[in-house]
Amino acid sequence: MSAEWVDRCLGGYFQFLALRCSYSKRRAGRLLSNLYLMLVILDLVGQMRSYAHGQEPMVDRMLFFPKAIQAVNVFYKLVHALIALFALIGCQRERRLLEQLPPTHATPAIYRQVALELLMVVYALWISFFDYLNAGQILENLRYVFSSQAVRARYLQMLLLVGRLQAQLEQLQRQFIDCSLDDYQELRSSYAHLARLCRSLSQLYGPSLLLLNVLVLGDCLIVCNVYFMVEHLEAVPATWLVLWQAVYIVVPTLVKIWTVCAACDRFVVGSKILRQQLSDRRGRTSEERSQIEEFVLQIMQDTLQFNVCGIYHLNLQTLASMFFFILEVLVIFLQFVSVIR
Repeated sequence: MSAEWVDRCLGGYFQFLALRCSYSKRRAGRLLSNLYLMLVILDLVGQMRSYAHGQEPMVDRMLFFPKAIQAVNVFYKLVHALIALFALIGCQRERRLLEQLPPTHATPAIYRQVALELLMVVYALWISFFDYLNAGQILENLRYVFSSQAVRARYLQMLLLVGRLQAQLEQLQRQFIDCSLDDYQELRSSYAHLARLCRSLSQLYGPSLLLLNVLVLGDCLIVCNVYFMVEHLEAVPATWLVLWQAVYIVVPTLVKIWTVCAACDRFVVGSKILRQQLSDRRGRTSEERSQIEEFVLQIMQDTLQFNVCGIYHLNLQTLASMFFFILEVLVIFLQFVSVIR
């Protein structure tokens, strides 16, 4: 399977989910893509307004749990609308970024992620159809599936771009092995260009990734609701749709977060390996040693990191911190549930 075919299929998938605009050379194609993004944004805003106008005062405390689930679902729609808005505003910047990156490599890791996406889509559609046969709700379920699938596909979009940067970094490492004295300046320029691309990617995807990580806490809340509502499914106006959200949302989301953080961590480790290679290399002349020292200093000052709105970096350490925080919130929530009972 060629890299160009993979790029086209995934690009069409992201455009359908309103995660990015079209990069067609035809003006009509770009206009239709922008119109589609605007229509999706307007529809999501309309759904959120309908939810806000339909809220009733909280009378029974038992109604807090299904309403909390509905609030998390509305937050998915809000994040989806913001991602579509970011794609519409930053269309030119993202297009320039993609033009400077190598094509996507059809690796086994990419196949696994695509297979996971397809599995999630098929599972969500099957559950929606089954719930339609029992409860008669099809449009609302499809809207929910569309937004939740689009929001989590943002992780796949980020993963593909990090993989393309990783390929460019590996190419830089191979060039360094057989480089001569005249090649150091070109290698330094290539590294500076790679650092700029890394910063551009962080600026484009940082806000949406921050919102996605906040949604992880909402997904954890859904799992806690499943735990609490097992004994109250008949007393609370909620369908069994809540039960499969734990599997459909939490597990794939955690897998995606782990995959993205691991890819970002490998990219950062690759830059450290490059710096170690430079430190271990002994120049033949004083001029070459000076070039090596300047290159090492450049890597130390302009590190390759993916930061999320300047708050934290995407790596395995951040992933561990998120898991410990979720565990702490879960313990507090279970104590709260025991008090209510």
